[in-house]
Amino acid sequence: MPSQHPKYGDARYMVFLVEDVIFHIPNRRLMQSQFFREMIEGTHTGLELEGKDDEHPISLGGISAFEMTSFLDVTQSARLDDDSQLTFSQWTAALHLATMWGFGDIRERIIQQVDKTISEADPIDRIEASLKCRVKKWLHPAYVVLCKREIGLSDAEAERLGFRRSMAIWRVRESLRPIQSPNPVSVPVTRQTHSWSLPPPPPAVQHVNSGSSNGILSDAKAIGLITKEEALNFS
Repeated sequence: MPSQHPKYGDARYMVFLVEDVIFHIPNRRLMQSQFFREMIEGTHTGLELEGKDDEHPISLGGISAFEMTSFLDVTQSARLDDDSQLTFSQWTAALHLATMWGFGDIRERIIQQVDKTISEADPIDRIEASLKCRVKKWLHPAYVVLCKREIGLSDAEAERLGFRRSMAIWRVRESLRPIQSPNPVSVPVTRQTHSWSLPPPPPAVQHVNSGSSNGILSDAKAIGLITKEEALNFS
């Protein structure tokens, strides 16, 4: 009688419910995680039929169907680098679940893939992904982008970051501003025909461009200021 292949001969799967969407996931893939190994062995299932069919799915709360779909899209690929068309949101959604469920190998491979293009992602998205997915090396470089760019935080960005982090970024940005002339010329108000006129305002102070040759405020300088801000450190 033919024997069953130890890896590809098992067609069993578990059924999960996420946001009213049913997902079938092969047991052999779930066995890579200690969390799901215990579930498959019955430690976490309360009923004999739980997770065995669509009528008795295991409900997974606290995650979205988008996250689950992204995770499965990544794990079903033979090679992760074949999925270069995935968005940053899809990669980080998959990474969040890989981190939460203890898929260590998948987590490391996703991080390696995201490292290739993370500099192109929105800095706020990078900060949120760093904290949510526990990837420390992504955090400070994203803050550097916010601190060194010419425009400040938008209302939407400040709302996503929260008060403490927004204020910390403001302080770093102020510290990175170039020093103005210590002896500014004072021009008195002059009287003209029946009206008062003020002298033209001085040019606006611009933030240092990371590519400029005269500002010489490197990313290392910005990171040094960022690390002094408790609100901007990895925790």
